[in-house]
Amino acid sequence: MHLIFHSSSIPGRRMKLSVLVLCAVFIFTAACGASAAPVTDSVPQPLVSLPEDEAPHDVIIEWWYFNGLLTDDRGQEYSYHYVTFQGAVSGTVVPHLLQASLGDHTAGKHLTGEHVLLGVLDQTAAGIDVRVNGWEMNGDGEVYGLKFDLAEYSLDLNAVATKPPVLHDSVGLVSLGPAGDTFYYTRPRLDVTGTVEIDGEQRPVTGSAWMDHQWGDIRSQDVGWDWISLQLDDGSDLMAVLVWDPSDRTPIATYGTLVSPDGSAWTQNAVSISSRETWTSPASGVTYPSGWTLTVPALDLKLELEPVLTDAEFAGSRFTPGAYWEGEVRATGTHQGQSVGGRGFVELVGYDPRQPESSDASGVLTSP
Repeated sequence: MHLIFHSSSIPGRRMKLSVLVLCAVFIFTAACGASAAPVTDSVPQPLVSLPEDEAPHDVIIEWWYFNGLLTDDRGQEYSYHYVTFQGAVSGTVVPHLLQASLGDHTAGKHLTGEHVLLGVLDQTAAGIDVRVNGWEMNGDGEVYGLKFDLAEYSLDLNAVATKPPVLHDSVGLVSLGPAGDTFYYTRPRLDVTGTVEIDGEQRPVTGSAWMDHQWGDIRSQDVGWDWISLQLDDGSDLMAVLVWDPSDRTPIATYGTLVSPDGSAWTQNAVSISSRETWTSPASGVTYPSGWTLTVPALDLKLELEPVLTDAEFAGSRFTPGAYWEGEVRATGTHQGQSVGGRGFVELVGYDPRQPESSDASGVLTSP
């Protein structure tokens, strides 16, 4: 998927910002991993340094991503995803695209929105700090502040990491073959407090969140993917992804990382993700898989995933020509012979035939 920014209102000059993001962006999560083994002192030295690498980088594409589940003081549940994409620097200008979705499980609503910001790269920043039209995302790795509003809903959240960060493929650097190498780490579990305001009525909320930070000088690829993040009731967390060729749905790569309750991590590239049903969007006409089976044989893990809201499509963007599906799921199954449940998110990209063909993301920023 490609993101196209257009701007003609920068003081003193006119710029056309073409940010070709999502194929480069989410494909990052599709990296090929190592064999299933815990992270130990015998692995190579980490290539991601924290907290320093919480800050923005001068690269072709970077993004900070959150998803989570909230419960208000009436027991009503909400799910959300919130992401900031940052493109390459052009002179002193750095383009950002913020996208968010919110599911009100009680009302059966799913809302989406986005904002664009043309900012500057702060070489002294300790972490993400983006603010535009009342939307905010900021944090230093320990604590994050998230604010956004969609229609009659307004969220103001504080997220605190409760597990150490996890470097994917042990060192935090993963190869995407012809797309290049990228850096990738996750904070798999954060405690969230804050408020949701609905039609002017403010309600306290609590919940749990997942955070990804990914960046690199990578080229966009014509691919699709099914990406999953899960927080399980036994205290473990899981990321898994299947990357495929949109022309014939042939699998290209799979990858998974399991995080134990104590924070130790296992990587595994033998991951199976299949679906039992399909759902066709009345808005876009795109058909997506729905109801998944996730299996990781080396970890003795098998889970059935069901969407909380079937209609969780992000469509109609001004900047992402292809629609995608991003929504919360409930998980049930077994892990090492024991019953386990959990909650998480599924992201589906590449099912919209309007997704543009691949192109070189080195042209992220162009000026006429």
